[in-house]
Amino acid sequence: MRDHGIEEGRVEAELLLALLLQVSRPYLYAHGETVLSTAQSANYAELSRRRAAGEPLAYISGEKEFMGLPFYVEAGVFIPRPETEHLVELVLGWTRERGKYTGEKASIDILELGTGSGNIAVTLAYYLPRASLVAVDADAKALAVACRNGQRHGVAARINFLQGHYYRALDTAAGVKSRFDIIVANPPYIKEGMLSMLPAEVRREPRRALCGGPSGLDAYREIIAGALAVLYAPGLLALELGAGQAAEVKGLSQRAGFAATAVHKDYAGIERILLCFT
Repeated sequence: MRDHGIEEGRVEAELLLALLLQVSRPYLYAHGETVLSTAQSANYAELSRRRAAGEPLAYISGEKEFMGLPFYVEAGVFIPRPETEHLVELVLGWTRERGKYTGEKASIDILELGTGSGNIAVTLAYYLPRASLVAVDADAKALAVACRNGQRHGVAARINFLQGHYYRALDTAAGVKSRFDIIVANPPYIKEGMLSMLPAEVRREPRRALCGGPSGLDAYREIIAGALAVLYAPGLLALELGAGQAAEVKGLSQRAGFAATAVHKDYAGIERILLCFT
């Protein structure tokens, strides 16, 4: 796998072997004398071939961890990223700082645009047990996976999964709330001309979840333009950003009329999250 450009080849080789044997990585070190059967060896070689060919490990395993929770994923659905955990953490922090989520009858309404596997919406519902959410995605397959993840973690009853394009999904759904305390999104932000330069495994993920148009800002323009019409005051629009996009997206939000904004860096020092306040 190292020969095929996979940086942590040994780690991923161990993860694949643990997946095959249905054991933990530490088990491999504690049972190094174990000899694989002929069938197991053949299956392991096939898993290794698929990974070396650029198939994401999450697609092979069918699972990806996000904020301590396991999420189903499959080919055709965007894979949760560790940096998106910071987005969720900031949204959770805002609810606590504002005092929106205190008392027995307190509640909060959240809209996620482009839910993918549902990792953001499901995690927010999991950690905010009286929150109600609407999770929107244009792709039926992604919504099916998101709903499955909601059921897996016992929060599906509090999430309304809607198929449609961003805010237009709200217009055609009966009985769905039209105003929210929070809008959260990890939009597609890769410039169209840069897609061919992405690693092979990233190019296996759905183009719609990656491509942000010629400038990488198409989704931000649309999300920001419609946000104030559906946000309460005080309200929050929380967006994940691509590297180098903070100034431009912040400018879009200011011109749209948001009262204040704040940019947060990720653990690598990249300006990764934009919070916009009503």
